[in-house]
Amino acid sequence: MQLLYPKLRKAEILVLATPVYIPLPGGMQNIINRLCPIIDPILEFREGRTRAKLREGVNISKIVLVSTSGWWERGNFETVIRIVEELAKDCSVEFAGALLRPHAWLMMQKGILTPDGRGVLDAARKAGCELAKNGIISKDTLDLISRPLVSQEEFWRKYVEE
Repeated sequence: MQLLYPKLRKAEILVLATPVYIPLPGGMQNIINRLCPIIDPILEFREGRTRAKLREGVNISKIVLVSTSGWWERGNFETVIRIVEELAKDCSVEFAGALLRPHAWLMMQKGILTPDGRGVLDAARKAGCELAKNGIISKDTLDLISRPLVSQEEFWRKYVEE
């Protein structure tokens, strides 16, 4: 982390990425805890809660979440989204969106990217461009990234119950 802190201070956008196989993977919790040295320990009362802010000289103004999961539902990301949104509020920066890809393993078939998988990656690239250009990712782009690749019924019938 000592090598990362100078880079974090210079960054304008913090991108946190994690697979979701439990509500909050340990690696994500560890990195959030290790952000403490760039957070000012002087607390303020805002929005009905005690909050902090980033230390002077830290340029981060936005936080983005990128996450994948093998599960079908987007709802399985709710805990990690809530925690990253709270981190952004606690640090007094904007939560600029969450790129979520449920049942990500269906993007490939026999080791080859499927047309749907290519569409997801193209939408993810578009999300990065939108974030860099506009400072935010459109809901349409986020929805395109996380759209179902198969119906829930097909997912269960074809991939889980076999």
